[in-house]
Amino acid sequence: MSWHKVTLPFKDCGVNGKGSQLRDAFGVILVANGGQPFDAAVFAQTSDDYESVYFYFSPAACQLAPALVEQFQGVPCPGPPFVGKLVALEVGDARAWDLLGVNKPAGLS
Repeated sequence: MSWHKVTLPFKDCGVNGKGSQLRDAFGVILVANGGQPFDAAVFAQTSDDYESVYFYFSPAACQLAPALVEQFQGVPCPGPPFVGKLVALEVGDARAWDLLGVNKPAGLS
């Protein structure tokens, strides 16, 4: 499976919005699986114009929660373009940064 991207309007990503629902739902699935696999993770990035938030599901996250990716209309995409952009690990093990080769934001060790 490949990376998948879910795009949500920025205005829908506040408290109790669709972004929170996506994070919470994946968190429940990941916890139910004992936090594994360690490379099952969801990262997020805000668009340059702050109109959208992109949620990136790693390949392992897609395998763990295919119905969730489908529910939020995720589409296949290349690995996230994190270089030079602020990105957050929304749900997953901190080891996912290194396991997936995702560039960490400056100051994150």
